[in-house]
Amino acid sequence: MKKFSSFKPIQHASLSLLLVAIIGVSAPISATHAATKGYTNYISDSLEVPLRRGAGYKYKISRMLKSGEPVKILEVNKSGWAQVQYKKGSKTYTGWLPSSLLQNQPVAKDRLTTQIKKTTDIEEKYNALQQELATLKTRYEETDTQLSSIKQEKFELGKKLEHLKDVSSNAVELDEQNQEMKMRLTQLENQNTIMKEQIDESDDSIKRQWFLTGGGVLLLGLLLGRFFRPPTKRKKWGEL
Repeated sequence: MKKFSSFKPIQHASLSLLLVAIIGVSAPISATHAATKGYTNYISDSLEVPLRRGAGYKYKISRMLKSGEPVKILEVNKSGWAQVQYKKGSKTYTGWLPSSLLQNQPVAKDRLTTQIKKTTDIEEKYNALQQELATLKTRYEETDTQLSSIKQEKFELGKKLEHLKDVSSNAVELDEQNQEMKMRLTQLENQNTIMKEQIDESDDSIKRQWFLTGGGVLLLGLLLGRFFRPPTKRKKWGEL
C-alpha cells in the first residue's frame, strides 16, 4: 500500500466532504454501538477510507481501507475521531479515522451480496420444491390412473364372481337333481329287473301250464281212444 505523507487542511476537508457525498451521508449509527470502545464497526459505503496515524487530517495516511472492512474501535475522542484496529492476514494495524465514516453493520453492497445469496438459495430450494411437486403430481396422476384401472378390474371381477356364484348355486341344484334322477333311475332299473324276473317266471309258468295241459289232453285222448273205439270183426284164419 502507498503511504500519503502530506495533505493540506483544505484538501483534507474537501476529501472528507467528498467521502460523505459518495456514501450519501452514511446511515446513522445506533446510540448504543455508535463508535463505542470495544465494539466492532465497519467501514462505511465508500470507495476507500484513509487510516491515519493520528486523530486529525494533518496526520499522515498509513493505509487505505476499502469499503466494508471490519475494524475494532479502541477509542473515540471528543473531536469525533476514532482509533481503530484493523487486521489483515496475520498483521494488525492501528490508526485513526472520522467516526462518522463508521457504521455498526456491514455495508449495503455486502448486505446485498448476502441477500442475493440467500435469495439464490431460496430460489434454488423453491425450484427444487417445484420440481419435486411436479414429480409428485405426475406420480399422483399415474397412481390415480392405476387406481381407476384397479377399481374397474375389481368391478369386473365382482361381476364375474357374482356370475360364478349364480352358476355354482345352479350347479349345486343341478347336481342335487342329477343325484335324485340317478336314484330314481336306479330304482326304475331295479323295478325293471324285478319285472323281468316276474315275466320270466310267468313265461315259465305258462309254458309249464301249456305243457301240462297238452299232456293232459293227449292222455285224455289216448284214454278216450282206448275206451271208446268201435268194435272190429275178427278175421278168420286164412282171410285177408
